[in-house]
Amino acid sequence: MANLRSTVIMKTDICGYTARVKTLSQGALSSLLNEHKIFISDISAKSEGSIIKGEGDSFWIIFPSVTSAALAAMEMQQELRAQQSGKTDDDRLAIRVSITLGDVLHQDKDIFGNTVNLTARIESVTPPDEIYLSQAAWLALNKAEVQTSFVNEFSLKGMSEPEKVYKIDQEHKTRIVKNQAVIKADLRGFISYQETNSIQDVEYLLTNFDMFEKTICEEYGGTIRNVVGDSHLLTFPEAHSALAAMENLCENWKLFIQTHQIPCGLSIGIAKGNLYIFRSCTYGKDINTAARLEKVSAIVCPGTDKNSVVVSEQIKREVSGSKWEYKLIKIDKNVILDNIMDYSHFDFFKENEVYRCLVD
Repeated sequence: MANLRSTVIMKTDICGYTARVKTLSQGALSSLLNEHKIFISDISAKSEGSIIKGEGDSFWIIFPSVTSAALAAMEMQQELRAQQSGKTDDDRLAIRVSITLGDVLHQDKDIFGNTVNLTARIESVTPPDEIYLSQAAWLALNKAEVQTSFVNEFSLKGMSEPEKVYKIDQEHKTRIVKNQAVIKADLRGFISYQETNSIQDVEYLLTNFDMFEKTICEEYGGTIRNVVGDSHLLTFPEAHSALAAMENLCENWKLFIQTHQIPCGLSIGIAKGNLYIFRSCTYGKDINTAARLEKVSAIVCPGTDKNSVVVSEQIKREVSGSKWEYKLIKIDKNVILDNIMDYSHFDFFKENEVYRCLVD
């Protein structure tokens, strides 16, 4: 049954989707699109938005008000950046969003009309990471809650009159991810390996490292926060899940490097604390602590073909009374203090107890 009513429409689109498709396998592309649909749907639902239709990388969503649509769009942009902190603009996923308001024909669970066409046209001129509004949507927006600025007047294809277009001025605020198990994981002996092996061999090693980490994050609720070469920064909501994930990772990685005769074990440090994310930058003292622990893991377990996990006192306290408590062995401070090369870490290890986790 068809009916005509005033409707707020949002259209989202993944930027550079065609180029990205060419670099992904069918399985990876399917996973990307499914995760993206859940991401868009969950944020929209919080603002009472509902997806009308999806076209792979694009979604049409209706909202009860322009302001609720604008707030949802802002959250999408902020969360998408936070999830990919540390990635370059070329590597990360970016979306553009357009929002309009007008009379729309609703028929057979679809939408039709000039406003629908206008939404698509405005989206086509919206840059990555931006949110553009039609003039009607801008007029209905609560200006006290959402800041905007005028972009330009566009002569859009299929539109009889030029359209004034506005954009939402997004504030980039630091996002704090609290009370996380923070993990710094490196490949041991990677520099030597990359200098003595082909690019194809190095790519194979890094691809598998990335794949194994994605698998344990999906299984144990973790998040990959940053990747620089062979160095990965991950977080898990609690120490138990972090230790279980690292045990799983080490077991699978040991089998992998033995099968392929690759002398690159894992060096892992786990601390507990907060992360600070501002745009694409991730920082915080607890990341530094995890990095210190990762360096120590190579001291307490020599040999580049070995896996080693070292955790902080806070991690030890959180798993007290569980099976993990008995897998955490206190490391003799003298072993650390006598062997650390960077003396800026000396006071930290002098004042704090650290533990080796028996995962390998």
